[in-house]
Amino acid sequence: MYIKEIRVNRFLNAQDIAALTNLASKYVSDITLESKHYKINVKSMLGLLSLVLDKGTEVSIIAKGDDDREAMLAISAFLEEES
Repeated sequence: MYIKEIRVNRFLNAQDIAALTNLASKYVSDITLESKHYKINVKSMLGLLSLVLDKGTEVSIIAKGDDDREAMLAISAFLEEES
């Protein structure tokens, strides 16, 4: 299991969320975003659409599974990328 705390560096619109769920779906690991108020499966487009992930939001990425390290690195790179 890998956990990384990050600050989101971009506002996620619907296209970004679709790209994020597609990226997460490439991995077999379970990947979640957690904050004080929510815990969302990153492979769930509906779950991510229900969030407001503004630029500057602090979240934890938690990945568990066979490719958890690679999944965590890919998702964190996506969310930390400046828009």
